Amino acid sequence: MEFCDKLKELRAEKGISQTKLATDIHISRSAVAKWENGLGLPNDESLKLLSEYFGVRIEDLLPDKPTAETIVSKNKTIDQQWKAIIALSVGCLIGLFVLAFVFIEPLRDCLELLGLGIILSLLGIFNIRGNIGSIHWYNRRKVKKEDQLPYCRYMGSGTLIIGISLIAAGFVQALTNDEAAAWVIAGGVLIGLALMLYAQFKYNKGIF
Repeated sequence: MEFCDKLKELRAEKGISQTKLATDIHISRSAVAKWENGLGLPNDESLKLLSEYFGVRIEDLLPDKPTAETIVSKNKTIDQQWKAIIALSVGCLIGLFVLAFVFIEPLRDCLELLGLGIILSLLGIFNIRGNIGSIHWYNRRKVKKEDQLPYCRYMGSGTLIIGISLIAAGFVQALTNDEAAAWVIAGGVLIGLALMLYAQFKYNKGIF
């Protein structure tokens, strides 16, 4: 039995709602919903809280060893990916500031655009790889498990396009004028949002 099914079964036996469970063990209701929808797995601390709350062993929540190993592995992978994207963002931003202030004076006036563009681009790449956890639960609560990867790819592509357009607009603003930069931003945002809206309506059955 999958962890999501086991959790639903235990909650039904206890006769409590997702909100009640979340309140009692001091976590968010969206986390409980995410676990029960098979969209995520609890970390070690949450597993301990759940086992104590339902009066079962952690091994009972995870009836077979491969499942437990999968959870540990996925949690470690998610942590490593987040650390990597944060490190890349910080590294790119530091490099950008050094580049702008030391070598390219016109870029000093558009650091905000470039910085935001870099962050969105990295987040887009992160999502394209299928990391649904960085997309807020409320915005993908109806996405089926088998549709997660294509959904993430569309959402990630949209975010990446917006990020790249901001970076491009920063350079355009530095080299030409604000009006041309505004057109670059408008084009990128429209294309990016179109992809994201397509993903929402196709896989999430609506914007929210």
